[in-house]
Amino acid sequence: MSKEKRLITILTPTYNRGYILSKAYKSLLEQTNKNFEWLIIDDGSTDNTKDLINVFIQEQKINIRYYLKKNGGKHTAVNEGLKKAKGEYILILDSDDSLTEDAIENINYYWGKYSSNNKIACLSFLKIYSDKKVVSKPYSGVEIISNDIDFKYNKGISGDMSETYRTSILKKYPFPIFNDERFLSEAIVWNKIAFKYDTVFINKEIYVCEYLEDGLSFSCLKLRYNNPIGALENAKLFMNQRFKLIIRLKNAILYDGFSLIAKRKFGYIVQDSNHKFLSILFYPAGILFKFWCTYEVKRKK
Repeated sequence: MSKEKRLITILTPTYNRGYILSKAYKSLLEQTNKNFEWLIIDDGSTDNTKDLINVFIQEQKINIRYYLKKNGGKHTAVNEGLKKAKGEYILILDSDDSLTEDAIENINYYWGKYSSNNKIACLSFLKIYSDKKVVSKPYSGVEIISNDIDFKYNKGISGDMSETYRTSILKKYPFPIFNDERFLSEAIVWNKIAFKYDTVFINKEIYVCEYLEDGLSFSCLKLRYNNPIGALENAKLFMNQRFKLIIRLKNAILYDGFSLIAKRKFGYIVQDSNHKFLSILFYPAGILFKFWCTYEVKRKK
């Protein structure tokens, strides 16, 4: 491993997760490389999160900074973290997850290999479940230089991964805020970055995840339904020519459907689209999607 140490910011946006945060904390205490800061952005928690973090800070075992903000959704907490991050690189660690003990050491080592390549914005490692099963679709090769659009979408290597971005680049791409909506897919930022920069996909696990019932992953459809502008803007991005045709077609339906959920008129939907022809062609499918989505959300209440 590289002897040079680069400060890494471990950014944890959290909301009412006091009951589970100790798991993340324990994994950070066990890191073989301690040259990191744990930056916690509390998105308006009403539980014991603040008191718990104060206990962690008082132990003085690792570098922790904690900030409380008004509730606005995970993406707004990430934006706030970007403003405050001191590390050269950032990894987002969700409040219900943890890192392998060599995570920081691996991040430091691989950025040592690729930091001089200004075309590379991100290192993408594997996420695993607690049973060691890899979250994403398996792929061959140890280190592959590509980008999210070509590798994850056009080649179909789907599933969550653990991204570590250059802080300087990520600060140029904050999450957009739409009418006080409180949910936005991270893909809207990752894909904007992928239009210009590459990622090194590293076939090595550093992140252990759990998808809890009170987490964002379990309620994704409802969240997108209740935050339709962010959902339609994300779908609009996927209609770009960089994505293969089947992805553009699927997202034309999603774009039309979420636009209708957001109560936008047909003329505005077409005018605002990244691909006017697809928006017109799939408008009937978008109507059907709207009705299906509304039914599913109400059914699962």
